[in-house]
Amino acid sequence: MIKKMMISIVTILSAVLLNFSLSHKDVEADVFSPVTIKLNHQLSVYGSDSMAYMPGANVTFELYDLTNDYQKHQNDENYFQTLKSLNQGIEKYIKQNNVQLVETERTDENGQAIFHADKSIGKAYLIVQEQVKHFDNNGLVYEQMTDPIAFVPADQKVRQDILTIDTKSAIVTRVPYFFKYGRTLDQKETPLAGVKFVFYRLNNNRREYLTNDNNWQIVTNPLHDSAIKKIVSDGNGLVALNDTKLVAGEYYFEEVATLKNFEISKLAQQIKVNIPEVNSVNNVLPITVNGQPLSKVSAGTMPDYVMKNAQPRILNYQKKPTVLPALPATGVAIGSISVIGLVMVMVILVLFMKQRNRKKKGEYK
Repeated sequence: MIKKMMISIVTILSAVLLNFSLSHKDVEADVFSPVTIKLNHQLSVYGSDSMAYMPGANVTFELYDLTNDYQKHQNDENYFQTLKSLNQGIEKYIKQNNVQLVETERTDENGQAIFHADKSIGKAYLIVQEQVKHFDNNGLVYEQMTDPIAFVPADQKVRQDILTIDTKSAIVTRVPYFFKYGRTLDQKETPLAGVKFVFYRLNNNRREYLTNDNNWQIVTNPLHDSAIKKIVSDGNGLVALNDTKLVAGEYYFEEVATLKNFEISKLAQQIKVNIPEVNSVNNVLPITVNGQPLSKVSAGTMPDYVMKNAQPRILNYQKKPTVLPALPATGVAIGSISVIGLVMVMVILVLFMKQRNRKKKGEYK
């Protein structure tokens, strides 16, 4: 009897353990769901005509586990877009938020790289280009950089456990820029739109101005010369010299027309721009404006943090209003005029009477 009971207990325990083991395997299957990420990367080819692309070979990318940070920002609709905009500050973000590196891969000759991840619900990842790709074009260096890519595998179209991601690099150029602001009489600073600038370099102490066709010309009145390129501040006060290939050297912005009620400051008449030489494509130094280093411009778009901070700033100052002599009130003025008129009439009357009396005396003689 006892033997049968022992056999029954062992049988029941075995069944329970087997069921627990199967359930545990099912849970593990739910927790980890492998997916292969196939990255196809292309490099933009810079030219005077339309942009073309070629396979981005030998470009290193890093895959980060973004899950913890993503869960903190699930209610932020702009979370992924914000990460994408951090193409020049993503490394700092990764470090500050303790985002963990999962895998590092380099693209092959076809511009492809393979990563391994988890497509379970709630998992999120971040792909970042590790280094900048440089190209030398007629002595001018252009950088190729891909925006950070943040994504949730469970939300993507996955075919046969393969998730394909296509990336294209953006050209990162060194563009001279600054922000035009005005300081009002109450000491507030506000962006000034519509302020006009010209751009020049010095050749034997003579100013050569940049023309609309990217040449240089000596003129006496750059503001009214139609051949000279005018750079106009936008609604944010931004003044940027885009679409111009500038070799290393020193240049200057010159403000030639400002807004009514503002004065062109002395500083605004000679804003120094320094474009350093490139001794190594792996160490491209930034442009400086009045000694302040500038951020790089990706795909012709200014970084968000640059637009937010609006630096460096070149100020104009609001004119003080002209103070006119105080005029008498209307009633007082009329009264004054009336008194003066009355006095004049009386003086004339007295003179007339004296003259009349003299004539009468003359008749009696």
